[in-house]
Amino acid sequence: MKVTVLGAGYMGSAMATVARMRGHEVTLWGTWLDDPMLEPCERGEVHPRLKLTLDGIRLLRSAHLDRALDGVDLVVHAVSSDGAVAVMTKAAPYLPDVPVLSVTKGFLESSRGEMDRIDLVVPERIGRRVRFVHAAGPAKAIEIARRVLTLMQFAGADAVACKAAFAGGHLHVGTTDDISGAEICSALKNAYATGLGLWDGHVGKDAHDARAACFTQAIAEMRLVARAGGGRDETVHGAAGVGDLHVTAAGGRNRAFGERVGRGKPAREVAAEMAAAGELTEGYAAIATAWRYARERGVRDLPLLGALHAIVWEGAGVPETLAGLRLSV
Repeated sequence: MKVTVLGAGYMGSAMATVARMRGHEVTLWGTWLDDPMLEPCERGEVHPRLKLTLDGIRLLRSAHLDRALDGVDLVVHAVSSDGAVAVMTKAAPYLPDVPVLSVTKGFLESSRGEMDRIDLVVPERIGRRVRFVHAAGPAKAIEIARRVLTLMQFAGADAVACKAAFAGGHLHVGTTDDISGAEICSALKNAYATGLGLWDGHVGKDAHDARAACFTQAIAEMRLVARAGGGRDETVHGAAGVGDLHVTAAGGRNRAFGERVGRGKPAREVAAEMAAAGELTEGYAAIATAWRYARERGVRDLPLLGALHAIVWEGAGVPETLAGLRLSV
């Protein structure tokens, strides 16, 4: 099978590595922002972020999108949510009618001016059908690339075909037709993981009770938002919801972002510092887009998400906001 991965960052390069493990003919295409990252890989050196060599994978730079998609059987969409529309617009003339397995997480603004799921907004914006399958679940790029036991959940009409292409060995994959629930969980988990990280900065390591309470609250709120968007409870309670929130809150950039904000530094400054260091902080934008998505669908009983939005986007103080947090579970 010919597999092309769009996006040569952490997750795109990791998925390309897994596809190669499965014996596929793999092309990794980098966006215009990825070209400097591909340069050392072209010399046979390790990927600057993944810290692994990309052996047996064809590398193509941004100018060669047409070549990357020529004759492909399956596409992996691993571009950030901010770049999804731009990349897919450029890809549209060359994209065959094949499954597009998306590891991208977040909400985008639709033509109606409302936040919505990526699988709905991208086809609307590029003017053509896309056979999106969403890849959800607790999967850190560095771990799946290094053959650590991982569980993912593929959601969508072509989920079984994508599972056949990627599952095996250390990578276990479940499937569901609940693409609504899976995408909503993936978009929300970065926001809530940031909130759990707040406690590490505000209290320190001995905040286990608070983190557990907020983890439970986060799942309850994710369930409400998923229902409002057409998703099912069992998706929230599985790998896409509970599993992914657990791994994201346990460590990584979103948790680190929350921890720094928890120490009292303004969120905007923390986000700028992390961006300058090449650390993408999805949770910063995710809090704003998740809040909009929920409000636009009439979901109101979200005290934890409301507190996060107040701290990160409205400048509310961390101690007094967390002290006044009301749990609804």
